Amino acid sequence: MIRLKRSMLWACLIVIAILAALSVYGAFLGADRAQDFFSSVPVAVFWGAFAVLLGAGIIAFRRLLWVPSLLMMHLGCILVVLGGMWGSKPGQDFQKRFLGTERIHKGQMPILEGTSENRVALADSNDTKELPFSIRLRKFRIEYYEPGDLFIYSRDGRRWKLPAEAGRSQKLGRELGMVTIHRVFRNFKMDVSGDERMAVDAPGGANPALEVAIERPDGSTAKRYVFLQRAGHNNPNDPLALTYTQSVRDYISELEVVRDNEVVTSKEIEVNHPLYYGGYHFYQHKYGQNQLGDYTILMVVADSGLRIVYSGYAMLMVGIVWHFGGRPLRSALRNRRSNERDGNR
Repeated sequence: MIRLKRSMLWACLIVIAILAALSVYGAFLGADRAQDFFSSVPVAVFWGAFAVLLGAGIIAFRRLLWVPSLLMMHLGCILVVLGGMWGSKPGQDFQKRFLGTERIHKGQMPILEGTSENRVALADSNDTKELPFSIRLRKFRIEYYEPGDLFIYSRDGRRWKLPAEAGRSQKLGRELGMVTIHRVFRNFKMDVSGDERMAVDAPGGANPALEVAIERPDGSTAKRYVFLQRAGHNNPNDPLALTYTQSVRDYISELEVVRDNEVVTSKEIEVNHPLYYGGYHFYQHKYGQNQLGDYTILMVVADSGLRIVYSGYAMLMVGIVWHFGGRPLRSALRNRRSNERDGNR
């Protein structure tokens, strides 16, 4: 029996070392390739062997049954491994074949602004599957760090950088004159309702732009609009080229979940802050624009096994805190009570 226990300890150490090596290897593969690698059949067999080894350790080392903190740590590790296996692609194939439950493991959902969609393009094939509910993209927007920068280029290769703030000016020399930023627009629109066309900063939306005045050496002044999202084309005869840049702070999709023609929940999602509904996480993945307007592409990921993994981590942490923090605390309390009894004698 002692030899068996020693063999199990060595086997567990070897498996942990292999797990550490696989984790380092997976870090260099990238997210998608690492997920495929850790969901492959050989690695799935490895996960199963690891879980069986941990379970056998609980049976072989009976002391674990009498020390709750150690038992919780072992059970927590088993739950993490089993939860990961249950939520993997082979695990979901197993559920489909033997339990009759079919889930979309992972895919993408492109949605045009103002429309609803329930079809998901599967990540591992060219097929699409439908969700039992729809996701509506109410609005997509990009938030930028302010104030941004106006870059000014001359034909002879010189460059100037000017903070995109109203009232800022940049002298370019006697032969080029001076550039001044008159207005900064968050959402530029041209108002044509009156007799004259007028540039306005309309509420809502996002079309950042600058109104720039170029004072030429001959005393004349030219007004130009420089757009962040639509750079346009510079006149080849113009001595100056202007570009407006801002660093992106966040991509935000305003989503609604529609079920039976009713909105059941809504959320503004951004990178690393997904919408969760119906057993799926909806992540902000990509965005774009076509002739029909703005659209977003959501990454759809099933949560199969996720609760098991979270429960395992919680059990593992409680066991660690209990074992390394609770025992010294109990010993200190016992010593304190013993000293109080000795002092009362």
